[in-house]
Amino acid sequence: MLNLELAMAFEDWAKPRGYDLQRNPADQQFYNVETRAAWLGFEAAHGPDGCRPYGQQLYAVIKKSSEYAHQGDKLFPVRVAAAPYGDYIVHGGVGGVYRKKDVDFYVIEDGKQYRIS
Repeated sequence: MLNLELAMAFEDWAKPRGYDLQRNPADQQFYNVETRAAWLGFEAAHGPDGCRPYGQQLYAVIKKSSEYAHQGDKLFPVRVAAAPYGDYIVHGGVGGVYRKKDVDFYVIEDGKQYRIS
């Protein structure tokens, strides 16, 4: 079973580096041999046997009611930190920063998404 959190982290890392992220629907393996090799290395480094930070990655999705809803409807990794301006404390995603009222927060555990706000 594919670890969703690890897969999302790999795609975030691999996409800007030009890796082909197309997968075989039957077994979810990457078609491209170089991408497959990169995935195996990433999985070894960040999977259960690798070096992982303690705790969980926080994710967000932009609320449909937000003025930023047009920017996407997919989960993206975020962190909460000091606002560069206003009350934009949620860092990450397409827009770079969001207000807490514009997003719903999630964590992923054992392949399941849990909404926490």
